[in-house]
Amino acid sequence: MLIACHLFFGAAAGLLLQNRFKSWYILPACILGSVLPDLIDKPLGYIIFPSIGDGRLIAHSLIGLTIILLITAALFRDRFLIFALGIGILTHQILDEMWKIPVNWFYPLLGPFPVYQMENYFGWGFIRELTTPSEYLFALGVLFLLINRSQNSLIRERAGILSGASALLLLCTGR
Repeated sequence: MLIACHLFFGAAAGLLLQNRFKSWYILPACILGSVLPDLIDKPLGYIIFPSIGDGRLIAHSLIGLTIILLITAALFRDRFLIFALGIGILTHQILDEMWKIPVNWFYPLLGPFPVYQMENYFGWGFIRELTTPSEYLFALGVLFLLINRSQNSLIRERAGILSGASALLLLCTGR
């Protein structure tokens, strides 16, 4: 999954939780959580440990989720913040379909991370971000969702959801 898609679903989950729990920092925590696994694992797998060479490592696993939440709990001690960050991370893992890579998701229970090698991952990823039409729709959906946060307009919320649904349709059809 690409970044705008993760941001869209993180923002959508954050808005739902924020409306439910009435806490201003739930939305940013969900958005951060929705991209945090990639912010941790991409540099870890492609720069620090290139022999592993995979961008889905510890932060894409359930143990990684637990560790991140324990660190967050030790630093902030706010249950809404911890919950929102966890929902964001779990949203990321679900969008990446981590259950299809059980060795990674249930690490270390099923063994070590598989080794993948890819030349010029960051260049390839950048081009992929720019050439995937659904990313533009997801980015537009994020924009609408965030505008909706301040304006609280049902029309803007529906536009954000429609653009996200359109992007999902493009993803499902292979665009």
